[in-house]
Amino acid sequence: MTRTVAHAPDAPPPRPLYVAPSGTAHLTLDGPALCIELPDRQPVYVPLRRLSRIHLAGNVTFEGEVVLACARRGIVFVVHDEEEQPVARIVGRSTELTRFRQRLNDLTERPDWGDRYGDWKRSMEMRICGILRHRLNAPWALKNRPELMRRWIQTRITAAVGTEEAGRTRRIFRQAAVGWMQTRLLAKGVGAENELWLAGEPDLALDLGHLLAFRLETRRTGWLEARARAANGSPVRRLSRKAIVACFEKKSGQVEKLGDDLINRLHRWLVEIA
Repeated sequence: MTRTVAHAPDAPPPRPLYVAPSGTAHLTLDGPALCIELPDRQPVYVPLRRLSRIHLAGNVTFEGEVVLACARRGIVFVVHDEEEQPVARIVGRSTELTRFRQRLNDLTERPDWGDRYGDWKRSMEMRICGILRHRLNAPWALKNRPELMRRWIQTRITAAVGTEEAGRTRRIFRQAAVGWMQTRLLAKGVGAENELWLAGEPDLALDLGHLLAFRLETRRTGWLEARARAANGSPVRRLSRKAIVACFEKKSGQVEKLGDDLINRLHRWLVEIA
């Protein structure tokens, strides 16, 4: 029997779903709901209308009908391996042709479009670098040197929580940021039909997602250093993936504001050079 899910008139906005069990899990489609099957436990049902994107660990399998249903609804899949590295993003079709998408198409008609886009991305990195220098009290010499700023931040975090946790939190923050950005771009009209911007170079969701994660380094740094202070000299316990994701998703309005700001800056730049 197909399970039906009632639609509440005051339903909350769609949210991301993270499925990373300690054992195995399997996803199937049950009517308008996603069914998460776990060994020796009752299945968990999540209405598709409540999902904005899905992050899956490598030990989670899924049916093809799940992918199709999510693609039709604009729900993005992000799959990562045992090392927390993203290995696949599954993106459906966008629902409409927007001005933003048309501006991207217009850009690719220019013979120098790749270089111009690269210049814009570097300018955003330097802008964010300047913000981080101020917020994290970094050396002045790092103001316009994004790669050195990234290394400085990672060294600072490593000193607080160790190499392993510094690396894991960075990877998971990046993965979450790319997933968020992919979902947002889909709403802006950049979907599976825009192969040029989603496969190979440049990968727009990856580029903007990494810029968003870079901007959120203040959050990651502050959180991890606070945990180190709370440990009072003892080694910081291994952080669960759930805790790291919760830190990223905390104050989702700020993530939305910073992510939309990046997209809007790109859109304004596209208009200016047209």
